[in-house]
Amino acid sequence: MQPGSFLYVKCKAERIPDMNKEHILLSISMLISGRDEMEKSLNSLLYFKNAFPTEIILVDTGCNEKQRALAEQYADKIINFTWCNDFGAARNAGLKEAQGEWFMYLDDDEWFDDPQEIIKFFITGEYQKYNSASYIVRNYMDPNGNNYIDSYPSRMVKLNSSIHFVGRIHEFLAPFCEPRKEFNDFVHHYGYVYKNEQEHVKHVWRNIEPLLVIRKEYPGDPRWIMQLDQEYFSACDYEKVITTSIEGLEEGRKYKKNLTYMPIHIGAIYAYLLLAFENLERYQEEKKWLRQAFSEPLNQLDTMEVCIAFYNMMGARVYGNLSDDLCITYYKKYKDCYDKLKSNRTAMETKTAGVVTSIFGNAYFAETFMMCLPIFMKRKKWKIIQENILIVDWKQIESFSNDIKNKKVLETMCTTEYHGLYTELAEKMLGDGNYFHTLYPTIQALQKEYELEGKKDEIHNLHHIVATLPSKHFYIIASKILWKNAQKESGIEECYEELFLKYADNILEIEDSIWDIAEERKIEIEPFFMQLDYRTWRRTLESMEHWGSGEDWNKWNSRIREWKSGEDIRYDLFDIKYMGSNLAKITKKTESLPALENQLWTYADMVYEFYQPYYREDVLQENSIGLPDELQLALELRELRYYRNSGQERNALETMKKCLGVYPKLDKTMLVYAEMLRDEMKRQTTEAAEAQKELQQMVIYMKNLAETRIERGEPDAARAILSQIQQFAPDDEEIKKLLDQIKQ
Repeated sequence: MQPGSFLYVKCKAERIPDMNKEHILLSISMLISGRDEMEKSLNSLLYFKNAFPTEIILVDTGCNEKQRALAEQYADKIINFTWCNDFGAARNAGLKEAQGEWFMYLDDDEWFDDPQEIIKFFITGEYQKYNSASYIVRNYMDPNGNNYIDSYPSRMVKLNSSIHFVGRIHEFLAPFCEPRKEFNDFVHHYGYVYKNEQEHVKHVWRNIEPLLVIRKEYPGDPRWIMQLDQEYFSACDYEKVITTSIEGLEEGRKYKKNLTYMPIHIGAIYAYLLLAFENLERYQEEKKWLRQAFSEPLNQLDTMEVCIAFYNMMGARVYGNLSDDLCITYYKKYKDCYDKLKSNRTAMETKTAGVVTSIFGNAYFAETFMMCLPIFMKRKKWKIIQENILIVDWKQIESFSNDIKNKKVLETMCTTEYHGLYTELAEKMLGDGNYFHTLYPTIQALQKEYELEGKKDEIHNLHHIVATLPSKHFYIIASKILWKNAQKESGIEECYEELFLKYADNILEIEDSIWDIAEERKIEIEPFFMQLDYRTWRRTLESMEHWGSGEDWNKWNSRIREWKSGEDIRYDLFDIKYMGSNLAKITKKTESLPALENQLWTYADMVYEFYQPYYREDVLQENSIGLPDELQLALELRELRYYRNSGQERNALETMKKCLGVYPKLDKTMLVYAEMLRDEMKRQTTEAAEAQKELQQMVIYMKNLAETRIERGEPDAARAILSQIQQFAPDDEEIKKLLDQIKQ
């Protein structure tokens, strides 16, 4: 059976004979190369096949055998095209074979869901009134399809002998005659979603190479300068955007009679240029080129209306970054354009090009509002703020927002007179509350900055703003306590209770002033601590071991001593972690070996006594791997003490190796102990030779341990071990090689 001799009743349904082949209404041409979405794309064309006489023309640019077999199930015609880096030539190959009254083209990574408007257009005969039409290409920015940008390329025309494709890449149909029909039907397109940055860069340079060729073929043609800008901008090569734009604008003044010349392409070049300066924070240069963009004679043309709106938006952004009141003037002009044109589909299709097509999208509007927001607050433009709060897509804010923008907004809130809108703004910036964990570091950094500068009023304002937010983070609760205390309000005790109930793991991270307030107000904290279960308390202490300073540990030790009114294992566990923390900080020789050993033996006994009631004696004797780390260490230290007291130095050194193996956190402490023990052994003349051998063995063991740390990706720990044992064996070449390995 010949391709095209059957008609699908519905997508992927059984074929039935096509009884109306004599007059084809629509020819659909698709370039196929075997993309992942190809079957989905081909299958979506059956919507048209099912509805009215349609032919499907596939231009094969590189399918394998399996992909080709799939294509043959859908195609009326398949054209073999040897790829030559020329999309226009490939498109023209398909166009040449078209027999339909109308022509449509798309790619094999685009597909329709249910194009009812286009189908109705042909079934009702409405197509006879028009010469061209456009549908929407929905370009997704993420694999989940949450963020997208709609574009409106002209992809449907009534066929005549003069219609052809222009361009090696970013090709387009010419001439594209009016009147034109606008469809709301759209194709899904995930072609701008990349698996990784490498794939993105590869795609960009695939496009740039033919564009550089076209630029030479059409010197001064702004269309191709704009397309080059678009690719460089996508690759974040802003310097290249600036160079290409300025050179292109100069070329354009020399060549004004190119066939593809359109004023909106000039506007798009200025748009990319201004955005490039913005991203490089070269605002003074951006101001200069903004003035030049506005002075272009082309701006008198009606087709430049959307471009001028874009310039107004960039004016608001540049002066917002410069904290200049002109930001307000430009924003108002931009907002007027936004209200006038955002729903004007014709304007978006005929008066825009390149990045300008995105001007009325939610992302640009939200970002521009955030850039201007500090100026609005400083100048008390509450009406503007209130109006925009209601229409900004705050999910877009989350997607582009960064620490710098957030900090600038927060700084303004803290340094200007408080207004009720600040709280509303802060709530919006947080979205549904789950965003606070990303905003928290910015707030915390700002608070620390104010603390260093002694800006108490700013800190007060920051806590006020945060205190009014929903309770979805421990910092918010802490801010509520600080604010309530400053205002002499009630409800502080309830806030403490909420801290312990919801954020027990973060208790030790709360700033000290919170606990000072509890003391001043005679709020008993101990009962709240008693609500914590053992596992939570242990987990909290372990997290503190990673971030807590010696000062932090000492402060909490002082508090624990004040609160300790009864017997509870949590207090004992704190003592263990506290002493362990102190031991871990020993990196140099103490006053004497006995003093160090006394700390080690005390720690060992404390840990042993804590755990002994919970384990059988035979388990403790075996020192199983399943025991807590500190308990394993305690058992080894108690054995070490025995060997030291009985003068068995060889066994003592062997046991020290075990200590290092079971509790790596005390690596540095044990190395210090080893050095001090070495010094002690030097004074023992009778066993000096034997002790030296044992020390050499220990050096070997330490080298092995260092090699293990290097394999684990812990160069700092390995370096510390090697530096210590190098004192025992300064001429050891293996140690030197390991240290060189770490440096590399």
